[in-house]
Amino acid sequence: MRSDSTRFRIDPTPRRADGEFMAHARISTNRPDGSQYDIYSSGDLAAFELREDAIVYAENWAKQWLDARFG
Repeated sequence: MRSDSTRFRIDPTPRRADGEFMAHARISTNRPDGSQYDIYSSGDLAAFELREDAIVYAENWAKQWLDARFG
């Protein structure tokens, strides 16, 4: 990611549904006063059998999303 990675936080925690892990990403940053707010929440991106695969997919997706907008 070319954008300042310290500016943004990616939460790639998947949710469990129907025996699969649903990848999604929540992207947040801080306001000047230090409070956190969400920039974007992706919704479900893809389903995976392994939790780790869902996390990697969501992280990569979020980095591409940030690059397209702030890169």
